[in-house]
Amino acid sequence: MRNSMNVHFSSKTDMWSTPDDFYKNLHEEFNFKTDVCSTHENAKCLNNFTIEDDGLMKDWEGSCWMNPPYGRTIGVWMKKSI
Repeated sequence: MRNSMNVHFSSKTDMWSTPDDFYKNLHEEFNFKTDVCSTHENAKCLNNFTIEDDGLMKDWEGSCWMNPPYGRTIGVWMKKSI
């Protein structure tokens, strides 16, 4: 069994889940409706886009949560978020 701590803060993965307490505090203020960049396991909103949905190609409306992959595509995600 692979320990998830072995890849946390490493370049072995570009997908890190947002800590629940951190998200909860921001959600209380911004009331996020859609997680635009999630996996099935780490989605923070009932309405969410996974890699299969290609969140970059979807329309983002309302208050959206985004924790983008921290790799070569982060600039594209940040540009869309603006």
